[in-house]
Amino acid sequence: MSDKADIKELAVAAWRLEKWLDNLVADRKMAAKSALRSIKKYISASGVEVKDPLGSKFDPGLAVEVVNNEDEDADENELIIVETLAPYVYQNGELVQHARVIIGTAVKEAKTNTGVVEDNSVKTEAPAVAETAAETPQSIKETSVADEEVAIGTDEIERMMAYAKIL
Repeated sequence: MSDKADIKELAVAAWRLEKWLDNLVADRKMAAKSALRSIKKYISASGVEVKDPLGSKFDPGLAVEVVNNEDEDADENELIIVETLAPYVYQNGELVQHARVIIGTAVKEAKTNTGVVEDNSVKTEAPAVAETAAETPQSIKETSVADEEVAIGTDEIERMMAYAKIL
């Protein structure tokens, strides 16, 4: 892959990470933001600029790929970009990646991210019920992986910080 393609992918990854961090409510958020600043400094020094068209008036002549139109009955003059899936990427003033967007009439609210990862795909069996008279229904609980919280660990944040220092 060429350096131009690598830096473009890094710029998009940094944009996604920034959007995710903006909505994150977790410990050590500042450490991750610091690593992100280092990455963005490298991207900027390479002549790459990322622009998010969120909230802009939609025009069919824009350099965007429309993934979905959430309000197909709306007048074309009322359409705006309600969600950005991938931003514009410019390198040395030249457009190197079109934005991927969803259009509609109202910008979506960002969801708050608690930093907790939920995996509803794997369930565990309910624990076997002991046949003793001492056991009460309150002590019996069906468990699943989805009931357990998996927080972002410090090792993931440190890995991001180390990556930022390499750049």
